[in-house]
Amino acid sequence: MIRKLSNIFEFFKTTLVVNLIVCAIAVLLGGFDYFFIMFLSFGFLMSIGFKELYRKNDYLFYANNGISKIQLLVLSYFLTFCTTVLIGLVTFLSSRIF
Repeated sequence: MIRKLSNIFEFFKTTLVVNLIVCAIAVLLGGFDYFFIMFLSFGFLMSIGFKELYRKNDYLFYANNGISKIQLLVLSYFLTFCTTVLIGLVTFLSSRIF
């Protein structure tokens, strides 16, 4: 169980890089308000699309470890949502404190 969660977290970390790059472009073009929308929707889809095009063989590794593609996508999106909530909370608290 711990091994599966560790592998899912590794998958999430690889999608996070592309997602943050897409969101950084959105922040530069539209402002910080677009970050959360882009992070949860378009950025996540772009990172999954990147994995589908350029890293298809990575799914074989996860399948050999007993993790289906659907599990990877759902749990990765859940972690993306949790990250968004955490960033939003930190942003909100920092604006209230400072």
